[in-house]
Amino acid sequence: MKENTNFDSCPRRQAQVIAQKGSEEVLLFNMDDGSYYALNEVGNRIWELCDGRHEVAQLVSQLAKEYDAPAEIIEGDILEVLDDLRSRNLIVECRGARAGVDAIGAVQGSP
Repeated sequence: MKENTNFDSCPRRQAQVIAQKGSEEVLLFNMDDGSYYALNEVGNRIWELCDGRHEVAQLVSQLAKEYDAPAEIIEGDILEVLDDLRSRNLIVECRGARAGVDAIGAVQGSP
């Protein structure tokens, strides 16, 4: 597991990030710094689940089921994507499921 990611944390998309679906990928635009980031199909599904209500462990379970793949393989991919999104200031980590729900309600309604 990457040192920045905790399995009971709930990743949440940053409000300043706009997602635009293209023909084969989703482009994320960070309005704060003008940077772009492209996601493939699986990366986009991870992005969709970063709503502050799903714990990392739930992301692993959900995607393992959706893609009929071993959780161990999915886990590594998810942690890598989350670390990359976090390092680019596209997501933040909320601690615990209740904190994630409270943060969403208190801060904003993410898309």
